Amino acid sequence: MKSKNLMISACVAGLIFVTPVIAFGADSHGHGPEEIKGHEEKSDHSEASSSARDTEKKGHSDKEADGDHAEGEKPHGSEGHEEKKAEGISLSEAQLREAGVIVRPLQPMQVPSRLNVPGEVLFNQYKTRIVTPRITAMALKREAIMGQQVRKGDVLATLFSVEMAQAQGEYIVASTEWNRVRNIGEKIVSEKRATEARVNQQQAKARLIAYGLTKDQIAALSAQVSLEAPGQFDILADQDGLIVVDDFLVGQVIEPGTPIYKITDPESRWIEARISPSEARLVEPGGLVRVETESTGAQAYEGRVLQIEQQVDEKTRTLGVRIEVIDPQQQLRPGQFVTVSLNGGGHANVLALPKKAVLRGPDGDWTVFQQVSAERFEPVEIRVIRETSGLVVFEGIPVGAKVVTDGAFFVQSELAKSGFSVHNH
Repeated sequence: MKSKNLMISACVAGLIFVTPVIAFGADSHGHGPEEIKGHEEKSDHSEASSSARDTEKKGHSDKEADGDHAEGEKPHGSEGHEEKKAEGISLSEAQLREAGVIVRPLQPMQVPSRLNVPGEVLFNQYKTRIVTPRITAMALKREAIMGQQVRKGDVLATLFSVEMAQAQGEYIVASTEWNRVRNIGEKIVSEKRATEARVNQQQAKARLIAYGLTKDQIAALSAQVSLEAPGQFDILADQDGLIVVDDFLVGQVIEPGTPIYKITDPESRWIEARISPSEARLVEPGGLVRVETESTGAQAYEGRVLQIEQQVDEKTRTLGVRIEVIDPQQQLRPGQFVTVSLNGGGHANVLALPKKAVLRGPDGDWTVFQQVSAERFEPVEIRVIRETSGLVVFEGIPVGAKVVTDGAFFVQSELAKSGFSVHNH
């Protein structure tokens, strides 16, 4: 019994001794626990390296494939770099000297001030006449129509008036009596009779003039012994010009002062521009004016300031500027709206360059060439404000920037040869 118990104890002890050996013993290749762990880490690292090599190899293959698909295209990075490098032109000192290119720092300069304001085309009132009867009369015949060019003295219309018939008769009687007295001689007739005859003839003549007859019409009337057409008289044009209004009907009874014709000089127009009272000091009579209108396309008209109104308009709180424009082609129509560019009498400090330094770019925008280094020039777009006295007033470049003032066309030509476009970015 005792020996049996000893045998069981020995078996238990053997199991306890063998278990750690199995758990922490060597593998089938005779390696220990630490060596096994090292082999596992090395195996993981080898697998990661192999995966990285496979990825890199795949990336190279993709790039080669892309290159085959889009042959001739530049990588995005290199494209941006080359584009930035192409934004301008490099010119040697010898090229600049031979082409006469001059570069100066951009500084504000004083140029005549200019105002751009709206305006309206009007008849030149100094060269426009209204034709109207001076007594109540009925229109018998129309001799001229709207749009007709007439000369001074041309018959426009024939009217009839009872008052005119009476005045014509009185003049014929008075004129006949005065002629008789003169033929007899003032020394033979009494002084009173001679004076009455002279005064009556003068009063009758003055009445006809007041009714609108000319001296020639009155002279023809005095040659008549009796009236051939009592009360009839012709309305005559009192200036050369174009008929722009013929507002009456044959048979219409026309009251005194009613315009029936308007005649104007078609080549002379007024433009009325509106300015604020504070701007009036910049405008002087006799100053040059530029007038533009959409209906005449790119054509512009030159004019001069005639007058500046002295009273401010109560509604618009502006002053009117009266401008005269000569329009030989008769394109400006009264009532038409225009843009008026006034040369002010003052001066303003602005950025300006000679016209030859400001050129159109490939896209039609105005550009100048800025020197960014000793031999490097870049086109810069600007906004042109106006032109005056051979200069272009603009904005878009800071003060002090070096720009080409002479030889800009040469720089632009060299830039065009390089194939660069201002907006190629």
